[in-house]
Amino acid sequence: MTKTGQCHCGAVTFEVDAEPVRMAQCHCEACRRLTGTGHVVHAFFRREDVKISGTTKSHKSISDAGNTRTRHFCPECGSRLFAENSKTPGALGVSVGAFDNSEWFKPEVILYYSQRPKWDPVDDTIEKHEFM
Repeated sequence: MTKTGQCHCGAVTFEVDAEPVRMAQCHCEACRRLTGTGHVVHAFFRREDVKISGTTKSHKSISDAGNTRTRHFCPECGSRLFAENSKTPGALGVSVGAFDNSEWFKPEVILYYSQRPKWDPVDDTIEKHEFM
């Protein structure tokens, strides 16, 4: 089943014709600051399975493990859309909130659980890691 999505203003759209290879929720400080909330959720796909229309801007930073993280966002409305990590070339994280329908999403793992704000509840049945 094709999954579609877009940024808030519609300048960037995407479609995916594959199932995610991983679904995760992250509570690290960087993800909290970038989203303005307690965590980020990503569905990870093989890069070649994601078709993107429109142009994004990107921001690079170094993770605590020394990997380069590249986050892509819409230059018009600022919606955060995609993420890449130099540790896993060929994989693309898609921000789950950007999908038109995300009912299929369920995190398989929670990362940086040790940095989770107490006010951000989690599903206790999901595998948790204190850090990456």
